Amino acid sequence: MYKQDYSKYLNNNNSNKKKGPKDYLKLTWVWVKLILFVFIIVSMLWGCVQMYQPEYTVNTVTDMAGNKIYSPGVSFEIIIKSLGDWSSKTHWFQINNNGELVEYAFNPISNWGQAFYVTSSPFYGFFVYPLAWILVAFISLFSTHGANGLDPQSSTYGVSALFAILITSILIRGITLAFTWKTQLNQEKMQGLQAKQAEIQEKYKNSSDPSAKQKQQMELMSLYKKEGISPMSSIATSFLSMPFLFAMFSVVRATHALKVATIGEITLVEVPFEQIKQGNWIYLTLIVVYLPLQIGSMMLPMILQMFKKKPKLESEQQKKAKRKQLIMQIVFMVVFLFVVFNIASGVAIYWIFSSTFQIIQTLSFHFLKETRPARIKKKREKQILKNKTLAAKVSNEAKNKK
Repeated sequence: MYKQDYSKYLNNNNSNKKKGPKDYLKLTWVWVKLILFVFIIVSMLWGCVQMYQPEYTVNTVTDMAGNKIYSPGVSFEIIIKSLGDWSSKTHWFQINNNGELVEYAFNPISNWGQAFYVTSSPFYGFFVYPLAWILVAFISLFSTHGANGLDPQSSTYGVSALFAILITSILIRGITLAFTWKTQLNQEKMQGLQAKQAEIQEKYKNSSDPSAKQKQQMELMSLYKKEGISPMSSIATSFLSMPFLFAMFSVVRATHALKVATIGEITLVEVPFEQIKQGNWIYLTLIVVYLPLQIGSMMLPMILQMFKKKPKLESEQQKKAKRKQLIMQIVFMVVFLFVVFNIASGVAIYWIFSSTFQIIQTLSFHFLKETRPARIKKKREKQILKNKTLAAKVSNEAKNKK
């Protein structure tokens, strides 16, 4: 086993260097990201717990005529009147198993302030309502309006809802990318890093000596520093998209404009698995489209890493790490497939768009990384040519003066 001096990665040689405005700006951005990350995670957990409380959730309703009505979802219905949305009902009646008449009331939310104090939730205020407003705004922009406002029966309404989800997906991907740019740029490097990390952990796995554990930690820290990757960055990337996913889940269930939206024969609020059981096979297309896209978005970094030139043979530990990673990817895909069967169709469509953008994003970053040496070389040659031209111009001007 070769020996490596890790001290050069751990020593801070710039500790006495005077910090400039750029350094303080970077430090400020790091703290802003940290504070926002903590806020997002706390809000998400709050919203997840709150979403499944009895006063927030209503199961599928059967009306007094015996007809099953789509699951209204949360009892707080978002009706953004300023954008032309409207609703003729604020409650449902249901006969329960004891023959009693039960009323489920909706608390209409029509502005941002109500999203906070009606629901008593920062999750609904900071995530659900803004996302609902954006979606309804795009529906209102693209679809025709009737006498009361938005007309769900118009031929353009379903297409408008589809485009609204598409554009919202792009906006969400843009927001998450702004916070995870460096991680996404080093996505392929992360694949190789996991194998090297597994090799270090394998070297110390049978050692209970505290000094050996300390050496392991030092080697891992030096590896992260050498590769220019933060061990928390991949975790942050995974978590940052989760609040928007849960918010989208709430938006589809709670926003009136989306609850009544139908794309072709697919109603956004319906659950694919329940509809397939009833013989509505059109909902199976969501699974058929989603599955290969999800597999592609998860496996693409690993596939791109496999096609890269390997400077040396992989160790047994690295091979084990890759097999373990592949198993984890398969487990995640099975979990995602189960989830997409049992969520609202609108959320499934959002996932389809999101997976597509993830594939495009991965390929784009891979292209930028692979062509970077060529672009640097071209830029250097251009600068040399510019310097030569400038030098020749100066020389000619000097000769003319003589």
